[in-house]
Amino acid sequence: MDVGARLAGAQLIFANDNDPNAATSHARFFPEAEFAATPVEEVEAFPAADLVIGGYPCQSFSMGGLRRPAADPRTQLFRQFARCVDSVAPRFFMAENVSGLRAIQKGRFLEEQLEAFSDAGPRGYTLACRVIRAEDYGLPQRRKRLFIVGVRRDLAAHYWFPEPTHERPDKAAKRNLTPWASHGDALGGLPLWPSGEFYERPHDPEGHFAWYYMSRNRKARWGGPSFTVVANWRHVTLHPASPVMKLTWSNLADGWKQRWDFAWGEYEHLDGHPERPVLEEPRRLSWRECARIQTFPDYLVPDGSTESKIEQIGNAVPPLLAENLLRPLITGEGLRSYPSPDAVEPEMLDQLSLLPVEAESAA
Repeated sequence: MDVGARLAGAQLIFANDNDPNAATSHARFFPEAEFAATPVEEVEAFPAADLVIGGYPCQSFSMGGLRRPAADPRTQLFRQFARCVDSVAPRFFMAENVSGLRAIQKGRFLEEQLEAFSDAGPRGYTLACRVIRAEDYGLPQRRKRLFIVGVRRDLAAHYWFPEPTHERPDKAAKRNLTPWASHGDALGGLPLWPSGEFYERPHDPEGHFAWYYMSRNRKARWGGPSFTVVANWRHVTLHPASPVMKLTWSNLADGWKQRWDFAWGEYEHLDGHPERPVLEEPRRLSWRECARIQTFPDYLVPDGSTESKIEQIGNAVPPLLAENLLRPLITGEGLRSYPSPDAVEPEMLDQLSLLPVEAESAA
């Protein structure tokens, strides 16, 4: 998110993360910024700033997790973000989390967050909230995330999310938008078999892919966006030059059980494009490929092991998406004197069903 903020014109002065590798990576990328490499609860004071941005932990709300937010102490870490906003009283803030935050327990935890942010600081904040699809803004990746943007009330302005620039290919021309980006093309120039840069299951007679990995299709089509880049290197999806996966068995009525297998020798990405590379043996994406799909510049190499690199990359807000959303906030082009369709008024906080749902339902 900080990379995108810099590209959008912001000057970074302070950051926090308790992951040691993330801390050293950040210090190398942003040597001008003060970095608190500690749990955020231990940060006693924050510097003055015009903008506060961040993504507090999402694990308790993620559709890929246990979804038991009441039992997970990370659920309350949004209050540390609110503490920062309350202390600094910036002109603007932007918070990011998973879209599941809206669905868990009918949005109760999202309501808590909106109430805390609305009342933060001496003046409070006018809020806008929307579920954003990264592929609609030019990223070669399907990634759906919720963003909350606050504008300090004394500024008498509302934030308007920028309109999408991209659309699925069969609808793009009708809306005068650009078709979704190809994640296969985004990987151009990278080595086809970068040993040591992706997860390989060691010494297992079943091969590199456990049964849980084979329980769903892990191969996105070359010409479209990838599946979401995740932070767990074992669950990273397949390189688009891998063989096609086909459903061979399904019993969803009994615990969501499926089996997908490789159709050896079948490659959908070669149709009309015989020049594209082929992987006879399928593999997961490498950390460099994940970084490319996340839109990190190639020269930004995170510290740590391959596992740590993928964790840092998968946890990140894609820089291109952050830039697209922050630029109109920083320049003022995304501010209006009247509410946007995504505005969250105080009287709406206990009526989450009234929140705009167009972006989420379209997904």
